[in-house]
Amino acid sequence: MWPRWITDPLNGKTSLARAFWLYGFGISIAYSVIALLIPATPVGYALYVVSGFAVGILQSVILWRCAPNSRSAFLGRMVRTAVVVGLIAVPIMLYLEHAAAS
Repeated sequence: MWPRWITDPLNGKTSLARAFWLYGFGISIAYSVIALLIPATPVGYALYVVSGFAVGILQSVILWRCAPNSRSAFLGRMVRTAVVVGLIAVPIMLYLEHAAAS
């Protein structure tokens, strides 16, 4: 069994404020700090990018599912809009980065 601090946000049982600040912002800060510990090699960079995709997907799922738990319906819709825009923007930015490197 997984602990509740993992399953509750993934099941949308956490407030939007907690999901945003702890699982969104907090995990992003921790992930950025971890970057300082990863060796500057192609393998290290690849592991960092792949784990970043996984973290981003988990954050998107948590924010999407917890959005209805906001006191403000507007904020819930805004968070869901931001999740969709982010999921559309990431592949576009990767394509542009690849095109610029070629």
